[in-house]
Amino acid sequence: MIVQSKGLHPELERRVKLLERSENQGQDYDASAWAVLIILGIVLPIIALWLGRA
Repeated sequence: MIVQSKGLHPELERRVKLLERSENQGQDYDASAWAVLIILGIVLPIIALWLGRA
């Protein structure tokens, strides 16, 4: 069975167009967001590894 592609579903196409707009892209991370990312992504795993060795 061969399925021919006719493009995206209209609702999906509408949503993609909304996401592609520059005003819907969001903001860059600020200092507090970077601090949380570093703590959760680097510091806590190091502490967990250190506690696991004890």
